[in-house]
Parts: sequence; C-alpha cells; structure tokens
Amino acid sequence: MANQVQKLSYVDAKLGVGLPGQQTTRVIYDSVNAVAGQGFYEFFTNFAGKTEFQTNLTTNKLDSAESMVIKSIQIIGNFNNATPASLANHLNLNITVGNQVVVKDFDPSFNASNRGLAFDRLHSGFNDGTNLELRLLTDIVIPPQVNFKATLQLSDGVNVALNDDVTIVLKGYGRIFSAGNSF
Repeated sequence: MANQVQKLSYVDAKLGVGLPGQQTTRVIYDSVNAVAGQGFYEFFTNFAGKTEFQTNLTTNKLDSAESMVIKSIQIIGNFNNATPASLANHLNLNITVGNQVVVKDFDPSFNASNRGLAFDRLHSGFNDGTNLELRLLTDIVIPPQVNFKATLQLSDGVNVALNDDVTIVLKGYGRIFSAGNSF
C-alpha cells in the first residue's frame, strides 16, 4: 500500500506534472455565511468578497505546480443565536474532485458528540456540537488544475440564524510551487 507521498507523486506523474515542488503540510478552508433557515452549503465555489479569515483560496483549483492529499476534514459551525444549531444532528457531506464524487452522502455527525464511537477512533467525540473533525482512512488526492468542491446538508429543523458561519477545512499533505535555483 502506497503512503501519501508516493500516492501524490504517482498522481502528479500520471498528469505530467514534472515541476519541482516543496513538500509541505497543507490546510485549505472556506466559510459560508448563512441566511436564516439555510440548510444547504456549498464550499470552494464562490470566493467573491471573502476575507483571508473566510477562505485561503481565490479559485477552486490548485495552481499548476500544487497538489494535495486530504487526510482529515474539519467542519466548524459558528452559531450565534440563542438556540444554536448543532453539527451533532445528522449531516450529509459530499466532496467532489473533478467530475468524481470522492466522499458521497457521508454523515460525519458522530464525531461531533460523545454518542458512540468516533469514526477515526482517535477520540471519543467532542462534547461540543459546533466543531467536528474526522481523519480519513483513504487518501483523497486533489491534483493540480482540477476543480473541487464540498457540499454540506444539515438535517431538517436545525436552527440556523442570519450571519451564522459554517467552515470546512481540508487538511493533509501537499506540494507547493518552489522556484528552486531558477530565479
């Protein structure tokens, strides 16, 4: 079984990416500012008017000399209302890379509370329903210059208020552009 470095190098080689790159840990994130009652969120598709605290990307593609292996997914809810929504309610997460859905109809809510075993078995679940993280068993590669997005559907009846934020964070190993001795 290939490790994450080998898998990323294999995918890059298949796509003809021969540029030198700096190996690094990689974190990409995107926030969506909710309207009252919103239950469906789409991430990494609209970057207009967002600050560096809401997203660290300007497009839903990595640069031609960049690629990434997703090792964990974190979902953070900044719920401001008196009866806040909770990520411990059932969710439906999808992640699409290119035209392929690589995470399909996944419910990560079990990692947001202590009601049973967490998926990653690294912890027993948070007691806070506004932050969840799960580690993936299978490496998901985001190749250079390939569109990607994530969607999240909250369960019916979740009380989301105006200006609540939902953020998705993709963490893992990556390769970024390195000029080396060419400049």
